[in-house]
Amino acid sequence: MKIKIAKSLAILLLVNTLNAKELDTVVVEGTQESYFENTSTSSMKNESSDKTIPYTVSVTKGTLIDDLQAQRIEDTYDYTTGLTKIGKNADAIMIRGFQTNLQNIQVNGMSGLISRMGSPSTSNVDRIEVLKGPSSVLYGASQPGGMVNIITKRPQSVQKTTLETSLETYMSNGVSKFGSDNGITTTLDTTGPISENLSYRFIAVGEKLNSYRDNVNFENLYIYPSLLWNASDNTSLLLSMEYGHENGSADDGLFVANHDISTAANLNTVYQESDDYDNDKGTAFDINLDHFISDNLFLNFDWRSVFHTDDRKLYENRAINQGATTSDTTLTRRNRHQYNERDWHSFDTNLNLDTIIADMKHTLTLGLAGNYRKTDYDRVIYGGIVNPNLSIYNPTLGGTATDNQSHRRKTIIKSAGIYLQDKISITNNLTLVGSIRFDKTKIDYKCTRRLGNCANDTIKTSRDFVTSIGTIYNINDIFSLYGSYGQGYDPSSAERIDDLGNPLDTEKSKQYEIGTKINVSKEFNTGLSFYKINKENVAESTNSGNYALSGEVENKGIEAEVQWLPSANWQFKSGYAYNKTKYISGKSLGNTQALTPEVTAYIFTRYNMPEKIYNGRLGLSTGITYRDKIYTSSSESTRVELPSYGRIDAGAYYSVNNWDFSLNIENITDKQYYESGTQDYRIYSGDPRKITINIKKTF
Repeated sequence: MKIKIAKSLAILLLVNTLNAKELDTVVVEGTQESYFENTSTSSMKNESSDKTIPYTVSVTKGTLIDDLQAQRIEDTYDYTTGLTKIGKNADAIMIRGFQTNLQNIQVNGMSGLISRMGSPSTSNVDRIEVLKGPSSVLYGASQPGGMVNIITKRPQSVQKTTLETSLETYMSNGVSKFGSDNGITTTLDTTGPISENLSYRFIAVGEKLNSYRDNVNFENLYIYPSLLWNASDNTSLLLSMEYGHENGSADDGLFVANHDISTAANLNTVYQESDDYDNDKGTAFDINLDHFISDNLFLNFDWRSVFHTDDRKLYENRAINQGATTSDTTLTRRNRHQYNERDWHSFDTNLNLDTIIADMKHTLTLGLAGNYRKTDYDRVIYGGIVNPNLSIYNPTLGGTATDNQSHRRKTIIKSAGIYLQDKISITNNLTLVGSIRFDKTKIDYKCTRRLGNCANDTIKTSRDFVTSIGTIYNINDIFSLYGSYGQGYDPSSAERIDDLGNPLDTEKSKQYEIGTKINVSKEFNTGLSFYKINKENVAESTNSGNYALSGEVENKGIEAEVQWLPSANWQFKSGYAYNKTKYISGKSLGNTQALTPEVTAYIFTRYNMPEKIYNGRLGLSTGITYRDKIYTSSSESTRVELPSYGRIDAGAYYSVNNWDFSLNIENITDKQYYESGTQDYRIYSGDPRKITINIKKTF
């Protein structure tokens, strides 16, 4: 299957390259905006052309988000090369074989989300930029696979208001009958001028969603107000706010017997109580100041503050009790109530100077960044076993458990960093980019309620120096070759110590990458990259219950992407990624890292009818995604193999007189598949056939 997919994409790429130049521009109804974006901001901290960036950046524009009817950021991952969804939380993403954390997800280049339990809403999203590989040199501590940068919508100077409603339901035999489990999302987006130099934007979203899983429901509210003041031709100030309140049912998924996914119960089977919950509440405030000091000197200042709480109360899946037969297998649950608070304050300011040195154009970026993060994790209830256990196929919910209070942990993380980047145009066709960064991080951890297993109070300080260098050579107007080397870092938790009682050193990473970009025309663009990433100082548990930095993980991979408009009213986007991720040292030597598929691939195409139908425009789309098998643990003794799967999606769109209608069917064949999991006691299934109807009116 992997070989067939690779060959098909290779043939497709060759045929498209040979034919693309022969296309003539045709003016027709239903002209589409390309999915391809030839500029991005994440890789250089300023807007740069793809032909001058020696890195891999994948951009998902708002046009594709709309065509997919993606309500969440995670809904775009299957159609983004090299990304894999691996869970329900906001940071449950695998990029180039490495799982992200919250620091890998940025909002306009700044850390901190207003949601942790669920993926962010797309209602305030203009586009999504994914920078592949370590991003520490410009953004600080993070995991090495890549960074997701959410670029939000800005106020506009032209008055525009849209009112949008999405209705969704499932249609799956034996899981959720048509009309049984429904959802509604309503979005108001209004923008326009307040005065000649002042513009506003206000977005409000309300959601009420019923899952195909029994008694799993969500009620969410999001508000995004913003103001843009163009003080002069040289200065602009953007003030924005995000508010999110999510109330959802707690759901730990399925479990299996004998580490065999074929023994899982029906997809709608739930092992949590009807009053178990996962609730999120967050508020963020942002300031962005842009100022041109002169024609060649530019100042940027960003500040972001996030205040976030999440509250989780449930009987959680904990362990499997293998029975004499599969039907006799049962689940042990644990009583848990976790309340977390997070405050995250960060700033980044940089000067950008365009100058000539030694007859070469230099774009210098000198930046200063700071971060203050406070967390307070309170195990209000923890550890009581729920009696009785639950049957795998016929669970009788209820049961009792003791309310044992456990520990409370507070951590304050302070970091400050300085970075310098030089983008050198050696010739008109050759660009060299070099970057360095120095960071100092102090982590102050305290156990404020010492009950249960709570680590001793620890203060640790780390100093980290990272570099990156890359070059891109434009052979001609079509072909470009690039190569880069980058380093990353992520300070270890202060709660983890070695057998001598010392804090652990920082995780280190590095990536080597080479690739080519083929821009045949504005309508036809491709990319191909080869890379290797190593992450060192991976913490592994010792016999004494402490940790040792004995692990190292290596990933080798290939990515290919094609974006093409064969005609003005037809386009497609396709991608292929191959990753081989293994432990090359430590206790897990030779094992495959959990949740890392070797092959992922997709193709998405939309065709608009060239003539109007009843005075409106009709469009059709089809998407196919493929994900290879994954394992729920890196240990062969505890893992479950989740099989490979392919999914087919389809859409229809009709626009007339400022009205837009769409019908999207996800998983049109009702394929049963599993997205992710933890060992054998927490397995998450993919959605069965889901139907979404969207109605939008523009005023």
